[in-house]
Amino acid sequence: MFKKILCADDLSERALMVLKTALELSRKTGAELTILNIREDFLNKEERVMLRVDLSDFKDDMTKTALAVRDHIDKDAESLGYKGSKYQVLLREGKPSREIIAVANELDADIIIVGLFGSSILKDKLFGSTAENLCSHVKRTVLTVWNGD
Repeated sequence: MFKKILCADDLSERALMVLKTALELSRKTGAELTILNIREDFLNKEERVMLRVDLSDFKDDMTKTALAVRDHIDKDAESLGYKGSKYQVLLREGKPSREIIAVANELDADIIIVGLFGSSILKDKLFGSTAENLCSHVKRTVLTVWNGD
């Protein structure tokens, strides 16, 4: 049924159910699982030049962040009872919905699994939600996992 699963994980407590769903679906179907974490807080090239940030320092910081993300996801998977499960972890920079779509296209993912968290109507109207953007703009199956308030 599914050969490639993409799971968006923001590393929050609320995202644990999303990760659990992705790990379980991967285990049951034998599909390749890629877990994507997106950071909006990295500096772009122009900002690094303006602040005179040394590229080697930036690469070191990115490496440390990537290792910390991998460690966090491994610990979450283990806490959910999926120690030893196989998955790939990707770290990207940018707007979450845009990056999820780009990675889904790059990987040719069959399904994207994302969280659907409770939020205010005003916030959704002003900013939209990542899950809503995906459902409106991606031409792939999207599984939203509710874990709201």
